[in-house]
Amino acid sequence: MIEFAGLRESLTLRRVRPELIKILRLCAIWSNRSGYDVSINSLNDHDHSANSLHYEDLAADLQVLTATGSAHKRAMSALAKHLKQNLGYGYDVVWNSPGHYTHVHVEFDDNERPRNAEGTDAN
Repeated sequence: MIEFAGLRESLTLRRVRPELIKILRLCAIWSNRSGYDVSINSLNDHDHSANSLHYEDLAADLQVLTATGSAHKRAMSALAKHLKQNLGYGYDVVWNSPGHYTHVHVEFDDNERPRNAEGTDAN
């Protein structure tokens, strides 16, 4: 199951983009196969970096939680691997790097901007 549960406030989108639907579809497939729920805790809401694709409705932050509500790192590693293997060209999956230890960040970048280890613009 996919849960829409904003971390700080309600989730918002200006438009539902096909690139985002592809991300959500793959999350639902992984959830059904693994038995883990995926929480989407950020879309186009709260403050992100200045050039964030969240503001273009092309990024999502995802979590898998343990029964006690903490980040389920092993399951999120498996989710990140599934997304990397199945999303294809133009998609970036950022997990287990600075700023991304508690969630998986997934975005579609049709400009293919170079990224640094933190998942932000290198320029």
